[in-house]
Amino acid sequence: MEKFQMKFVSTQIKVLLFLSFMGILFASSNLYSIYHGTKCEEQFDRVLTKYYTINQFMTLFSENPVLFETYMADKTEQNWINFINNNNKVRHVLGKMIQEADGMSLESYLLIQSIKNTYVNFDMIARNPTGANYEVRQIIDVRQSSSQILEYTRKLLEESLTFGTEIYFDMQNSMRTEHQISMLLLILAAGASVLFLFYVKRQVLNPLTALSLAVNEITKENFDTADLPSDRQDEIGHLNRAVNQMKLVLKNVIQELKEKQLLTHKVYSQEIRIINSEKMLEKARFSLLQSQINPHFLFNTLNVIAGAATKENADTTYELITHLSRFFRYTLENKEEAVTLFQELGVLKSFIFIQKKRFGERLDYQLNAAVETNQYYIPPFTLQPLVENSIKHGVLVKEHGGRVKLRIYESSDELILRILDNGVGMSRKEIQRLNAQIPIIGNAAALSDKPHHKHLLQSDTSSGTGLGAGNVFERLKLIYPQCKIKIYAKEHIGTCIEIRILLEDCKHA
Repeated sequence: MEKFQMKFVSTQIKVLLFLSFMGILFASSNLYSIYHGTKCEEQFDRVLTKYYTINQFMTLFSENPVLFETYMADKTEQNWINFINNNNKVRHVLGKMIQEADGMSLESYLLIQSIKNTYVNFDMIARNPTGANYEVRQIIDVRQSSSQILEYTRKLLEESLTFGTEIYFDMQNSMRTEHQISMLLLILAAGASVLFLFYVKRQVLNPLTALSLAVNEITKENFDTADLPSDRQDEIGHLNRAVNQMKLVLKNVIQELKEKQLLTHKVYSQEIRIINSEKMLEKARFSLLQSQINPHFLFNTLNVIAGAATKENADTTYELITHLSRFFRYTLENKEEAVTLFQELGVLKSFIFIQKKRFGERLDYQLNAAVETNQYYIPPFTLQPLVENSIKHGVLVKEHGGRVKLRIYESSDELILRILDNGVGMSRKEIQRLNAQIPIIGNAAALSDKPHHKHLLQSDTSSGTGLGAGNVFERLKLIYPQCKIKIYAKEHIGTCIEIRILLEDCKHA
């Protein structure tokens, strides 16, 4: 058990390690792309900012000579304020341009220094008051300084464009490298994912599919299939060994049940001619059927398999095994002459669950019980064989299947059980002949000339319990002599079996 637990943990660790590796790989790829994208964006933003600042300086400064000459032509306070305000803006932008000189080429740096020095000279000429005789000279000096500054600025812009182009190519090469690295990481992630998918398919999905098919064959009582691989030392290997063991156990148990069933029929046929009390004979048959069987090993095995299925999240397998266990427990351990209607509906529920897993959408089942099921008693396996007959000989004969409906309700003094199906039905002549045989059920000779509907009344050894409708009707007549049994049917429409039992009889069974 400790070895199994270690393997179970190691399988989980393998999956967790792979998922962690994939998470780290994808996170690294994304972080790498985000980091380099942000870096390129910041670099590109710095280049654009420098272009914008240089262009802004050129635009603002080109207005300075015009504003100065306007002031010189008309020396008003407002004209001087306009010049000073624009000059302050130029000074501010020049300061930004100087701050952004880091990272530029040496040529760009020297041009900015020339612009700065020439601007200082321009500002000094413009602000230095002169006499009327020197105003023309001042305007000429301002124009010369302005022309030099604009020429330096133009060269700076060209140099910045050239330098920016080189940066752009560097960024482009960096982006190509980034794309190659990202593509490599993506290929690694995709390759790892494909390998993991192959691993999961081979080590988990394929064994689970084989396990599901094996369990499905077991539910069909096909025990001749090859055993599942049992050499694995993980949880799937443990489950395979449990299913193999279950198959062997069920095969032996069902073989014993069939042998005991044959023996029961022989004993029943002999005793029916000797003993007048059919009720005592029925008890002997059930006692013989339940003797010499120790169900504990079977139930323990089913519980082990159900537990393993729960650990593997195999919900369908778990439910099938649980319902099969309930069905066998009811079959082997029930020694009562009568059980509550609630117990009978419980085993019927397990039987229907297994059948629906076998036949899927071809089988629809409905239950409508309008009574308190714990207060009424009926013989065990009264409803299940009748429902099984409706499924096998009525519904499943049709290509697309059909529906079986069980209605339970009370009249003034009777408990009424009705099993209805929309199967192939029977003709009027056949149903009249069948109803005529119900009061004398048990006489095999009376039915030997009715082969067409013989299956409805006799035992079916391939069924879940081996009890046919004939045995059910016979036991009901023996236990409840006043009960009424009626079969209704219409060809291609369906069949209805109606059982009426006095309330006072089934309440005190």
